[in-house]
Amino acid sequence: MSDLHLSIKNIKNIQCCDLEFPLEKGLYAIVGENGCGKSTLMLAMSLLVKPSSRFSFQPYDYSHDSTIDITVEDKTDHWFVKDGVWSTSADSISNHTQNYYHGFYEGSIFFGSRFYDYNLVSDFLQNPNFGSLIREADPFVIETLSYILHGDKKHYKQLYKVKSKQIASSHGFRGIPYFLKSGTQYISQYSMSSGESMLISLIDFINNLTERNRYTSSQPLLFLIDEAELALHPAAIDRLVAMFSDMLKRVNMVVVFSTHSTEIINRISPRNIYMLENCNGTINSLNPCYPNYAIRNLYVPNGYDFIILVEDELAKAVVERLIRTKNLCASRLWHVVPSGDWAQTLKLQNDIQRSGLLGIGKRVFSILDGDVQEKGDEKALELQLSLYTYLPIKSVEKYLHKKLITDSDPTFIKLIGDKYFTLRSLPDIIEDYNLNYPSGSDENGKKLYKMICSNLNNVGISSERFIQYLCEDICDYEDFSRFISTLTHMLS
Repeated sequence: MSDLHLSIKNIKNIQCCDLEFPLEKGLYAIVGENGCGKSTLMLAMSLLVKPSSRFSFQPYDYSHDSTIDITVEDKTDHWFVKDGVWSTSADSISNHTQNYYHGFYEGSIFFGSRFYDYNLVSDFLQNPNFGSLIREADPFVIETLSYILHGDKKHYKQLYKVKSKQIASSHGFRGIPYFLKSGTQYISQYSMSSGESMLISLIDFINNLTERNRYTSSQPLLFLIDEAELALHPAAIDRLVAMFSDMLKRVNMVVVFSTHSTEIINRISPRNIYMLENCNGTINSLNPCYPNYAIRNLYVPNGYDFIILVEDELAKAVVERLIRTKNLCASRLWHVVPSGDWAQTLKLQNDIQRSGLLGIGKRVFSILDGDVQEKGDEKALELQLSLYTYLPIKSVEKYLHKKLITDSDPTFIKLIGDKYFTLRSLPDIIEDYNLNYPSGSDENGKKLYKMICSNLNNVGISSERFIQYLCEDICDYEDFSRFISTLTHMLS
């Protein structure tokens, strides 16, 4: 797995941004308030797949000291402004980049070539040989476009495209235009809706690279889609995300959405959601970020007596198991919601209490991981929160790091090693980890956890299933008696 390190200086409202982002197969979301810098970040990232994106920056967006640094696996492309024009250190003449990924950038709601090609399409439609210059669109394009936008597979059965890149280029097009036949008339994709035009370009790219020609590179395809909700209705967005989810089963791809859409955010793992906060020009990123925190809109069906906010999926699994096995909530309705790190969780609790979202007679409280008590107490005092407590364990990453590395527990290692690591032994994985990550280089345990999950995937155990299994092991292995007593009191 490769990580992207993106550094941005003095572009638009971003004075400083340093972001680590995994280029690992999956769906990702970059979220945040309007004006926080999401589109600027996506445009900078698009230099990986489309170096010509530099021309989409307007002169008033940057200054002489603006820079973008893109680093992947020790290779860095340093973009800078020279004589008012963006250049890169890799090759000052041709602007070839060291880091290049096959992929697709859809920022053409704001940037892109469709408006350039739009000016050429009228003359092309008047060409007396027009009919011989186009052909029927491929079935994959017709069916996928039809399904995403209309829920069937035949809506665009009269869709055509220019026969070849050579023909399109000879007529001055930057892309390869599509045309929809309506009666005896043809409508260019550039005269169709923004959603239709965007999806045609996206699906055409996917068709060429994964359907007509099998993509075999070990490097993932990189898709960057900026605020699709501005062009697509919610049902179409939902089907678009479902299409990518299905493709991920057979194609190595990284799909990044910049979005406010609840349809997208709720379909993506919290570990793959990055929430941007712009603090006077400095960009900070919260990750993992749970959907409830990202959209700040907790869905609570009528009737719940207790909403219990926890940090992550392990905490959720542990709390739910203890409540059920100890029968702590008889005759009460309850709901456990993962909300992000300890600060996000307390902030969400404060927002819910102040908004009165739960209604009269309902309660919300937080259960934080056991390693943040001092900071949690300080924050709770600041927010004037009294209903909160702590688990006797840390986050899943820190818990495993402690048990396997810092305070190596042979009994625990044998317990989970015999259960789950049937292909490659857990001691072997630990040895490999210690060789690659010297002491102190992975204090939060995230690299260890990624290595563990990667090995479990090889034997068909997903990270979600492992969390459920690990929850049962932890509840049997650790002493929760004091926590159960506190939880019983809070639920009374």
